[in-house]
Amino acid sequence: MRRIIVLLCLGLIGCATTAQDSKVLPASAKTPVTYSEEEINDIITVFSEAIKKSPDYGGGYYNRALAYFYFKKDYNKCWQDVHQAQVLGYRFDVDFLKALRKASGRED
Repeated sequence: MRRIIVLLCLGLIGCATTAQDSKVLPASAKTPVTYSEEEINDIITVFSEAIKKSPDYGGGYYNRALAYFYFKKDYNKCWQDVHQAQVLGYRFDVDFLKALRKASGRED
């Protein structure tokens, strides 16, 4: 549990880690943030567990959608979470939705 909390905090504050076969999400123009596949899976698990405990937690769907888009390239799961987060009142950036439409080939 402690490891998951640490990983979540690292993801939220944008600390950089290095790992072979890592994926990069730019936190800012100057500082890329990298995560290993295991860390990405752990982050998604944290949000999934939060959603199980509180299905009305839109932030869990919102953040998991971002992880599916940027790291996993799983656009179907991303769309599912986008829709659920929107139902719960969360809004996504217009540019993010455009990028998701283009990457997935869907207009949802």
